[in-house]
Order: sequence, then C-alpha cells, then structure tokens
Amino acid sequence: MKIPCVERPEWLVVGLSFLQPAMTTIQWNNLTLIATALVLGSRFNLSEISRMWLKAKGVSTLSYFFSEIDISISEMQKLYAVRVMQTYSLSGGYYLIDDTMQHHSRFCRWIHGVCCLYDHVLHTNIQSKCIVFLYYNDGVLIKFPIAFRIFYKEAGKPMPWQKEEQFVHKTKNQLALEMLQWALDEGFPKATVLADSWFCVEVFIKGLRKLKLPYILEAKNSYKIKLPCKSPKLTPTGRLAKKQFDLKSLADYFETIASFTACGFERDLETGKPQKVLYHAKIATVRFNAFAGKHRVVQSIDPAQGTTKYLITNQLHFETLKIISAYSNRWVVEEFFRNAKQLSDMEGATIRSQQGVTLSLCLVSWIDFLLHYENYKSTTEGSQKESLSIPSIVRQAQAENMLAFIDKIQNDEEF
Repeated sequence: MKIPCVERPEWLVVGLSFLQPAMTTIQWNNLTLIATALVLGSRFNLSEISRMWLKAKGVSTLSYFFSEIDISISEMQKLYAVRVMQTYSLSGGYYLIDDTMQHHSRFCRWIHGVCCLYDHVLHTNIQSKCIVFLYYNDGVLIKFPIAFRIFYKEAGKPMPWQKEEQFVHKTKNQLALEMLQWALDEGFPKATVLADSWFCVEVFIKGLRKLKLPYILEAKNSYKIKLPCKSPKLTPTGRLAKKQFDLKSLADYFETIASFTACGFERDLETGKPQKVLYHAKIATVRFNAFAGKHRVVQSIDPAQGTTKYLITNQLHFETLKIISAYSNRWVVEEFFRNAKQLSDMEGATIRSQQGVTLSLCLVSWIDFLLHYENYKSTTEGSQKESLSIPSIVRQAQAENMLAFIDKIQNDEEF
C-alpha cells in the first residue's frame, strides 16, 4: 500500500535548493512536491502524484508546471553542474556513455521525442524515445548523471508531436561528443571515456582525440587489424602499392598469441573459497583498419559463457587487468537506467511537450544524484560500515514518511 506524502524529506529539499535561482518559489515547491512523490513510490503520473499528496495540487496545475511555465532548463542544468562540483572534489574517474529506450504504447504518439525505433533487445520496432546519457563514476562511491540528449530520427514517417517542426538529426556519437564538450566547458575534469561497441567508430574516436580524452571502448568482432605484408605489394603497372599491409581478423590474430592472463578471484585461505577464473585475456598493441592510430587491445574470453569481447584503449601503457577492471565501471550506467525506470518511473512519464519531457528527464537525473549523495555521505561520514544501496535509501524515506503519516493522524485534528 502506498502511504500518502506528508512532508518533503529534508535531504531532498536541501539537495534541490540549487535550482531556486532559476525558479519562483511556487515553481520550486511544485518541483520538490513531485520529486518527493516519485521517491516515496508514486509513478510518474500527474494524477497519481496529486493523489499521493491528497490532492494538495491539482493535476492541471502539475501539467501546467511541466509544459507551460517560463523557465530556462539550460540555466538549471548549469546550476546542477555547479552544485555537483561544489559537492564533490572530482579528479580523474570515468565518463560513461550509453543510450536507453524509453518505451511508450501506440497510444502515446503525441509525446515529444517518441518515434518508431528498432529495439535490439526485443528485436522489433516499437514506439519509444532514444536518450543518450553521459554519466560520471569515480570508480568507487561518487556516481551521478551529467547530461542527456534526445535522439531524433533522420527520416521516416513524421510523428504527430512534430507538428511540421524541424528537428536537427544528430547521430548518437555526435550527441555523446557534444555532451563531453559541454561537461569540459562547465569545469568537469578530464576522465577516461567508457562506451560499448556502438560508439567504437572512427568519428567518435576522432572526436575523443580532439578533446584529448583517454578512452576504453568495446570493439566489434568484425574489425580487422593491419599487419606488415611479408612481401612488397605492387600495382598492376608494377609500381609499389601505397598500402603495404595485410588485414587480419581479431580472432585470427589472437590465435597466434600463446600467452594469456587469468582474471578473477584468488583463492581465499580464510574462507576456503577456491580460485575463480572469470576471464582468459590476451593483450597486444595493433593498428586497426577502421580508424587511425595505435591501440592497446585486449581479447577477453568468458570460459563459462564461451563469449569473447575485445576492448581497445589509446593508453598504450595500460596492462590487461587495468583495462578490464576500468571497463567494468561501465556497468554503473546500467544500474542508473534500472533505478531511473524502476524507482523514478522514467518510462511512465507521459508528458507531451518538449519542455515537459526534458524537465522530467532532468528531474530523474537530479533524484539519482541526490540518492547517490546520501549513499556517499553514509559511508564517508562513518555512520555505516558499508555503503547503503539506493533502494534501501528509498525504503528508509518511505518508512519515515509512514511514521510521520501515523503521527499526523493521531495528533493533527484538522487532518
């Protein structure tokens, strides 16, 4: 059973105070009201949020707040960046780039950004929004989203929400580079970029070089590497050819490398747990045919699943374990997607306007930042031996709200 909201959690009110310069008092109160309802278990549905506050705000008021109020979301995002850097002392770390689909039913074609897109998980075309996120992780406790961009299709049947307006199509790689440039301009530190094979293409790697950012990317199995040819190649006229190299697949090349590193857990003498090998890894420094420059590449084989991955980096001094352990931090962005969809109900937001959609995505990002900051404080301030999980922080807020609700019933005669 969902307990009605009684009061806004202090950590949430204080945490969102950085937005006050960009909003009126009423607007900020509405925002914290909505954020509280989401944290305490409401779906991202304006009618349900209104009920959670026992109709303290009308649905029409909340709808107007998202779609019609005069606010600058770009200003709010800049204020968020300032608050993040005031909250944490950032240096190094990882920039995680990935995209997710925000699914909608066929009856939600008027929601801004929804298009008919192919879902590679479901292997079918669905109506959804594709959103590219830039997320930060220091490798330990500090985690927060930095920015996001909505992906617009280049062509296809116009959706009703477009209303003959023209939206600039940019590839996901361009959107990711745009966010990285914005983050650096706002003062975020240079960090290692982690991304999956969809971003391991020439235009993205070239952009990262221009930004002077290190990176570790998953490479596609189909990529080929350049090897010096055994004998000179000649043109049909007998002249020396320009391309004096042979191409070899990654799998065939690593077949010639005998030595490998077993990555996993050592045997624990205290508990008696045996050694567990997670990956068999080989490493080499090569040149790819798909993009310029030397790269360090790791072949990682999972002996249990029988799967193979290739990780590449422009940091030629990195060794096998460092590359694999660094890339494993990319999983944090998947945890963010899970929390955004399950705890903040990101997919449930059925707000139609561009401003409303953007503000709802901002709110989901800000809530994630605040939840992880509560997690960070619980560990660094010594109140917990181990860091709290995000769901446990939500449950604690729900429990405090329940006690406040019971107290209000017992002691507030007007209520």
